[in-house]
Amino acid sequence: MKKNFLFICLAFVLSGSYAQYRWEVSGGATFSKLNLDNVDTNRGIGFYFNAGYGYMLDDRAKTSIIFSLEALQRRSTFADTASENIEINGEPFTVRYNEGDEIKAFQIGFSPKFRVITGQNTDNFRAFFQVGPSFRVNTKVENGDKKLSTQDYEQIVLGGVYGAGFSIATGEMFDFMIDVGVMNDFIDNLTDQNSKFFDIYARVGIRYRVYDARR
Repeated sequence: MKKNFLFICLAFVLSGSYAQYRWEVSGGATFSKLNLDNVDTNRGIGFYFNAGYGYMLDDRAKTSIIFSLEALQRRSTFADTASENIEINGEPFTVRYNEGDEIKAFQIGFSPKFRVITGQNTDNFRAFFQVGPSFRVNTKVENGDKKLSTQDYEQIVLGGVYGAGFSIATGEMFDFMIDVGVMNDFIDNLTDQNSKFFDIYARVGIRYRVYDARR
């Protein structure tokens, strides 16, 4: 399932690559908190890498759709010790959370975002706002030093990304960009448990403007 999901995402991006005006690559940090019912958690610091292209919706590039492939790690620390009895595939199971341990989820996926750029009268500095869904695959989840089996967590997680930032022209074809925002999950990460991440993220990157299109 994971391989098929990634193949579809990659084919979708490549199929539209000749219709776009710009590529962008960025990386940074996530500050994530996993919300659980029976144990308090604190934010942990992970990473967030993004690569994609923007399809312009008008000739001044005021609005665009950004198609991105993502790789990120989301980490959260347990604030106390607790246990929870659940059922997985009809079998009773006890989940234990130890104070100070981290839960870590490594995810890869795809996120199309609608972006609006402001400041059309300024060529060198442009602010933007963006929003869109995320479709991610949990490739590995760890509770402390224990790697969870695939039946212990959901394979595909749907969520949302909401951000703002700005870009500064550094040449005829390149921009330096900063993007900050928040992310949330619509689907639980752990099987049969209320377990959604909420993240703050910050990224920096470079954008390449094909055909020297207006930003």
